[in-house]
Amino acid sequence: MQTAVEQELTQEKDEVRQRIFEKSFELFLRYGFAKTRMEEIARTLRISRKTLYKHFANKHELLKELMMDRHHRIHNLIEVIQQDPEKSIREKIQAMQTCISSEIPQGMNEFMREIRDQAPDLWKDFRAMKEAKINRTMRNMIETGIKNGDIRSDVNPDIVLLIHSASSEALFEPNFLAQTPYSIRDLVKELDTIIFYGIVKRDENDPR
Repeated sequence: MQTAVEQELTQEKDEVRQRIFEKSFELFLRYGFAKTRMEEIARTLRISRKTLYKHFANKHELLKELMMDRHHRIHNLIEVIQQDPEKSIREKIQAMQTCISSEIPQGMNEFMREIRDQAPDLWKDFRAMKEAKINRTMRNMIETGIKNGDIRSDVNPDIVLLIHSASSEALFEPNFLAQTPYSIRDLVKELDTIIFYGIVKRDENDPR
């Protein structure tokens, strides 16, 4: 068990790491990962290079920890929404779309492309982790929706997950992101809307 002093030091360390995450992400989006130097991050934060390297051995490690931190934060927010018993499926989808929109800034398309090119190992790990957590959240939401009557009982969760997974894979392909005029934020929102609501306008009496 940590002493009060140890807890204070841990909290201070976490706060410094969060400041580094926020500022480095801002610089990566503005100038690109490859062009942003550790020295520039330290100077912008007004900390010494020694302090920065005390937390992260190199820029690649910083990028990895940054991506993990952002992924876990967004996923935890989505999990809270997904597990809210007071929200309907429609309300959960809208809340998740709002959450994702607020967490994905402009310039994310270029950032994701650069990660694939500059850090392919990190890109691979990030995609695998993201896919596993999204599939778990989607399955829970679909199965709960079927149980509550918000989603049709004849819907096959496995097939929906396959479609969503394949579509997400295509949307996050860097070559595609380089060509599309739409942001990741808009693409993710539209994909979820189509998956859950479809594109065909139905009559109110349609039982399907």
